[in-house]
Amino acid sequence: MSNEHINLHSVDRDGKSVSLNHTSTDSPILPAAQLLQLKEIDPTLVNWVVEQTEIEATSRRSQEKRVDWFIFAERMSGVLMGGVVALGGLAISAYVIVNGHDWAGVGIGGATLATIVVAFITKDRGNKPKEVLPPPKVVVKPVPKMPPAPKKLRSNRTPPA
Repeated sequence: MSNEHINLHSVDRDGKSVSLNHTSTDSPILPAAQLLQLKEIDPTLVNWVVEQTEIEATSRRSQEKRVDWFIFAERMSGVLMGGVVALGGLAISAYVIVNGHDWAGVGIGGATLATIVVAFITKDRGNKPKEVLPPPKVVVKPVPKMPPAPKKLRSNRTPPA
């Protein structure tokens, strides 16, 4: 069970401040200390939290199972449609060759086979995980005070009339 705590605090030059506190956990249920605090407030709240956690976990597992099935169906339909296209190209190539157009059939068959080979060679190029960069560090710096406005220079000239 890991917890992530984020505390940010910023103060502007006028002394006004803002702060943010955020905690996230990957635990399926609240930590024991928080359950004890809930029990002190109302003993029935702990049972309610446990029941709601079980309901959420069941729902999440059901949804994950459904998503996994759809991903499997999508990938298998892609493989099957690719096979249909490849067999169709080879069938057309054979038909053209049988009807006396040898070079046209060879061109269609060669293009079909070349496409299949390229698809097998490059199939995993888009699935490589991208490098995950760490989140940027937040550094709050005080705003520098603005220098005073420059004074107007006086001139000895008289303004034009």
